[in-house]
Amino acid sequence: MGFFDRLFGKKPAHEADPNTPFMEHPSGDFKSAVDAMADAIKRLRALPEWNEWITFSAQGMGHDDDSDYVADIRMRRDELAVDEPVDTQAVIQRAGASPASFVAAGANYSIAKASPAEAARIMDAIFRLCLGIRPHADEGDDYAIGAEW
Repeated sequence: MGFFDRLFGKKPAHEADPNTPFMEHPSGDFKSAVDAMADAIKRLRALPEWNEWITFSAQGMGHDDDSDYVADIRMRRDELAVDEPVDTQAVIQRAGASPASFVAAGANYSIAKASPAEAARIMDAIFRLCLGIRPHADEGDDYAIGAEW
């Protein structure tokens, strides 16, 4: 935390600068991408109003060790939008989530009954299984993630 943050306190999420990321990992604040997403989801759900889509972008290894691949999931309240087909049963199984926590809702998906931690595991499963995010060799089993309005 910087000097001015300590002096004046950080701005609440709904007052954050729209030109800066809502969340980034790795930043040293979280152990994993899943932990960073769970924290972001908890903060988002605490907002007094949240009607705009926020994009979670994961970055992993591309076609070889020296390339990157980026995939996005958009979220608004308890709704996820994914541009690729999603195998809901495989995602639920990979995430260790209850079937009610991740259901198709028209063209999108509902995570209304998922806790922030469960929603983050669901998003992790989508990134890995459906969108092809693979950690770089030097990242262990983790990948970079960010969220922006």
